[in-house]
Amino acid sequence: MGTLKAWMDYLNSINGKEHDSFFKPYKEGKWSKAAIISHMMFWDRFFYEERLPHMLKGETLVGITAEQVEEMNKKAEEYAHSGITLQEIIDEALKYRQMLLDKLQDEDLSRTFTIKDRKISLQEYVNGEIEHDEHHLKQLKAK
Repeated sequence: MGTLKAWMDYLNSINGKEHDSFFKPYKEGKWSKAAIISHMMFWDRFFYEERLPHMLKGETLVGITAEQVEEMNKKAEEYAHSGITLQEIIDEALKYRQMLLDKLQDEDLSRTFTIKDRKISLQEYVNGEIEHDEHHLKQLKAK
């Protein structure tokens, strides 16, 4: 299992390089790499702003619907292609991931909360985020 930091390592490895290809679909019918990075940043922001404060209090969180997921993913893709630079997307993605890491650093990851009638620990949630990172890192690193 990787860590939430592996995502930042990847972003830092491409930081400062100009990649025109990042705004083209990485494969036929797929998102661009810029959209994938934007997608990750949107979800980190959601985790940090909307989820984490409630998780840390052990509260019950409402599940999000497939429509809400689709809507956020669509907004992330539109944002990536709104004229913003790859550098701006990377900077924002690094900022939100660092904020998450800073916030989680001193927390007890065994703390539990409830989501969709299921009790899970912060560590389990983070593990899901790491799997999500690994899924998209494979896409981003594909030649």
